[in-house]
Amino acid sequence: MVDESSIKLVEEIVTNLDDNYVSEESDEKKPYDLIIIGGGRVGAHLIEKLKTCPRYNVTLIDDNAENMKSLEERYEEINFIIGNATEKKTLEKAGIETADIIVAATSVDEINLLISITAQKYNVSKIIARTTDPSHIKMFKKLGVSEVVSPELAACSDIEKMIIPQNISEIAVMGKGDFELIDIPVKANRIAGKCICDISPNKNFIIVLCHKNNETYIAQNNIVLEKGDLISVLVRTKYIKKTRKYFTKNNLFSI
Repeated sequence: MVDESSIKLVEEIVTNLDDNYVSEESDEKKPYDLIIIGGGRVGAHLIEKLKTCPRYNVTLIDDNAENMKSLEERYEEINFIIGNATEKKTLEKAGIETADIIVAATSVDEINLLISITAQKYNVSKIIARTTDPSHIKMFKKLGVSEVVSPELAACSDIEKMIIPQNISEIAVMGKGDFELIDIPVKANRIAGKCICDISPNKNFIIVLCHKNNETYIAQNNIVLEKGDLISVLVRTKYIKKTRKYFTKNNLFSI
């Protein structure tokens, strides 16, 4: 059963979607290709609202096979993809290469950020991400996320203003994340003087921000890291300890 506040949230979002579709200036309006990450209770309610709407081609990604089977039996109009949305092959199977909008709305900030970063590589015109930590909003936007939704702070009216073009923001849970976003000071001699492109991305981590001389920069390839810099790193959970040592200790080891 979906709680009343969640139902109101979905109603506001759907109204906004319709208003923006009507207001868009175009002679021929093709349906928007919309990818939603997460098939929780709110996601199911949102699908219910959009199932017969010809304005949107909706694809839902979730890694819970049992939950997805239940939804597939009820909604034939929706394209369902079972898989891990942090993997490119899953996103490509869902059609991210031609998608107009993607919504990363799991309850795990690290997953939402990783999906958002990946979506930018496919030139998705609108990326909406949920964060459970309001202090992450500024960082998400600096990293190129079109709109950031924080249900913990935002009222429905705020969300309505944020989702200007054509999308949705459902509060769904996709399970526990395998990634964490951490800050690490640069101390190791092996790191100092190297460009970010020489270090990141690694199979276990990716540098997303660099804090240098009281300024914060998106982690561009040509930024040179120096001792005293602070970097924000998206890292696989089981490699957090090794990654910290890699940037802070001078002893050599592989990561």
